[in-house]
Amino acid sequence: MKVYSWNDVVKGAESRSAASLGLASDSNCAAASLGLANNPAASLGPSAVTVGGFDGMHLGHQALFDAVFEWKEKRARAGLLGLQNVRGACLAGAVTFTRSPGAFKSESYPGDLMTERMKLEFLEKRGFDFCVMIDFSEDFSKIEGRNFLDQLRKFCSAQFLAAGSDFRCGHNLDTGVAELADYATQNGLELKVLDDVTLDKKRVSSSLIRGAVLEGDFALAKKLLGFPYRIDCSRLEWRASSSDSSLSLIANGRTTQVLPKAGRHPVSVVFAGKKSSAFFCAEGQFLRLEFPLGQKDFSSVQEIEFL
Repeated sequence: MKVYSWNDVVKGAESRSAASLGLASDSNCAAASLGLANNPAASLGPSAVTVGGFDGMHLGHQALFDAVFEWKEKRARAGLLGLQNVRGACLAGAVTFTRSPGAFKSESYPGDLMTERMKLEFLEKRGFDFCVMIDFSEDFSKIEGRNFLDQLRKFCSAQFLAAGSDFRCGHNLDTGVAELADYATQNGLELKVLDDVTLDKKRVSSSLIRGAVLEGDFALAKKLLGFPYRIDCSRLEWRASSSDSSLSLIANGRTTQVLPKAGRHPVSVVFAGKKSSAFFCAEGQFLRLEFPLGQKDFSSVQEIEFL
């Protein structure tokens, strides 16, 4: 899976716009003069994409992913590929953020459900061909929704877009589903807006899952996610401590992920190539693990999986 930044999107969209204006008569000269020869996105597309925060990759997000792949497969079967890229394949793309925009908008934000690494790993395993990973910033927040969609569509030759019923983007959230539908009609973009995914009459959402994690309800979090809630430890270093009854690992540093408010929770700790049972002790955004006496291998903690 190829990963692009928003800067890649802007440069790629500008290159394609310039190329479509015929600024150079010879195609090879055009490619050189516009920087297309060295632009990794110059031949990107046609594509089916979905856009969202995708924090947690929960059941609602997975429904959007399914819609992208269903459209891709339908187009492949029908042979209606539109623009051609290498081998004529239609690409599947996801557009998301390194961190949830909520982290920059509220001081009370409890934390993310996934790190950037976990998001990319999930999307790659799902089969996406590319991902646009955006670093949310004040400058990015000032982009109008229509401009955002224009640059994205040009960058990846988007033919299809899957969106949730609560979709909003752009400066001051100026573009919702109604505006998105108008844009799609005007630009020949096939749009599919999905209804909310519900579980026990509750709308599946990242906010609901964060609340479950905060309260230590990991059974509910698992139902909403479709898999156990995990903490990414790949960038943390640990120091060991011991008592008469247990061995502890304490992380040197904090996580950006949401943690339970308090308590002692059973977990499975993923080391390199194996798992070990332990207890997670909630202490703010700090991580502490308790192991039974006899645990010896504390190397390379990768993830903590809540049971």
